[in-house]
Amino acid sequence: MELKHWIFVAMSVIAIPALAALGLRHRWGERLLVAGALLSTSYLVDINFISMEWYRGDTRGFEFGVTDWMVIALAITMLGSRRWAGRRPRVPPLWLPLTLYLAIAAASVLAAYVPVYAGFGLFKLLRAVAVYWVAYNWLRSEDDLRFVLLVLVAMVGIQFLLVLGQRAGGLYRAVGSTPHPNTLAVYVNFMNMIFLAVLMSGRLRFPASAVVWTGFSMGTLIVLATFSRGALATMALGYGLVVSLSLLDRARPRKLVMVGIMALAALPLVVKTAPSVIHRFQTAPVESGLSRQQANAAALEMARNHFLGVGLNNYSHVVNNTAYSRFVPLEADRGIVHNVYLLQASELGWVGLAAFLLVVAGFFWRAGRFLARRTDDLASAVAIGIFVGMVALWAQSLLEWLFRQTYVTIQFFLLAGFLCALPRVSSGIRRARHRRAALIALIARRRRPVLPASRPLPVPLR
Repeated sequence: MELKHWIFVAMSVIAIPALAALGLRHRWGERLLVAGALLSTSYLVDINFISMEWYRGDTRGFEFGVTDWMVIALAITMLGSRRWAGRRPRVPPLWLPLTLYLAIAAASVLAAYVPVYAGFGLFKLLRAVAVYWVAYNWLRSEDDLRFVLLVLVAMVGIQFLLVLGQRAGGLYRAVGSTPHPNTLAVYVNFMNMIFLAVLMSGRLRFPASAVVWTGFSMGTLIVLATFSRGALATMALGYGLVVSLSLLDRARPRKLVMVGIMALAALPLVVKTAPSVIHRFQTAPVESGLSRQQANAAALEMARNHFLGVGLNNYSHVVNNTAYSRFVPLEADRGIVHNVYLLQASELGWVGLAAFLLVVAGFFWRAGRFLARRTDDLASAVAIGIFVGMVALWAQSLLEWLFRQTYVTIQFFLLAGFLCALPRVSSGIRRARHRRAALIALIARRRRPVLPASRPLPVPLR
């Protein structure tokens, strides 16, 4: 290992116990760990052990960073704090399909052309599942949910400041802290759907509602600044789906008024940005579509020829260094296939793709079952946002491999964990409402004046 690796190891040895001690001792320390875990995903600070930065795959080393510090410290807090004595962490939902998917990914390491590349990808998946476990077990109450919303706004705020600086510096397509404009667009789009669903619900009062409005406005501007064609399309369709599901959850006149106000407020922005967006669609290079078709053909051939695929995170190696290179004549186009489903099939085989789709379908099932209750509370609104965010992500994944980038991988499993915890939060909200109603009724009965008993009228003598 290089000196930088030893320095990071030393920092980890010091930071993780210190952060865990803070979380174990103080409730605010626990909140600080949650905020740190979330915020660290918006500006990744990590290091690659056995680094291979020249490799063109989705993962170039055994990644480990500040997000892992926070997640490990938070896990220690949840397992060891007295505050958690009556609510010990549990195995999260969908553990069976997730275990199946991880088992196939682990088997692909043995079958891979270059096992260490597959090891890189498997380690990232294990990190993401750890984030899922922590997110599911931590989110317990409406207060927790409100706190998460504020941190999500801060995450978008970080990207917004970075985008402002990049645009001011003359960068045409902003990237924020991410490696590519499309990554930034998908990453922020997910949170935009949550913000809009929460605003439609009307469950936040000022100043919290103003904070979420700010996050939603910044997020929309960020996606516009990326000029990502797929993200712009999924943003528009996603906003429409959020509004529809919100009205289906509980149609209220106030929601219709809010839709009208948002449409009027967006009109000047649409007029201002429409020429640039249209130009972006009209000037898209034809070669881009051709290279995608060639990469798709190579991925399909790999899936047909290998039962367990060519190995996780091995597509780029195989398409560059084997006979599959004939499918993609230009070396510059031999990166990663721009279709996450074909990428899964080529690297993990059809059985791996089936396991992957089972996991994705499981999250959709959990969201749909919860939304069918139509609870019309803050948890339901966040569920609508996460559900639509997933729809947007997996629709755009037909044209992108962004799910496999660390920013999006960690974010997806983080929000998926929160999604699976929302029914528990909603039950807590209902119990709190019932307790409030019972208390109000009790106070009203005690304050009711007691009228003196009237004396009976004398019976006249006859």
